[in-house]
Amino acid sequence: MKRIALLVALAACNHTKTSPNGVGEDDAIFFVKSNVPDAGVYVDGRFIGPAGGLKGGFAVVPGKHRLELRHDDYFARYVELDAKRAERRKLEIELAPVLP
Repeated sequence: MKRIALLVALAACNHTKTSPNGVGEDDAIFFVKSNVPDAGVYVDGRFIGPAGGLKGGFAVVPGKHRLELRHDDYFARYVELDAKRAERRKLEIELAPVLP
């Protein structure tokens, strides 16, 4: 599952230069932790996987990206990422519940 999510992330970002493990040497890798582990993670509008299922993080090419966490029972959160070459960063994103 982690490997599939990583490959989806690479494909979503038009990744071309890869190493043997499928991640480009210039790629930034982000690790997402959320209070809602089954929230969907979207990068640049494309679904990557559930936040709790991306233990190995996801890779993006350097540059600006839009990260979004979505869940039907919570307000969505957007984060603008400015990914640096070969950066590794942990993101802790909390979602607020939708009131009944």
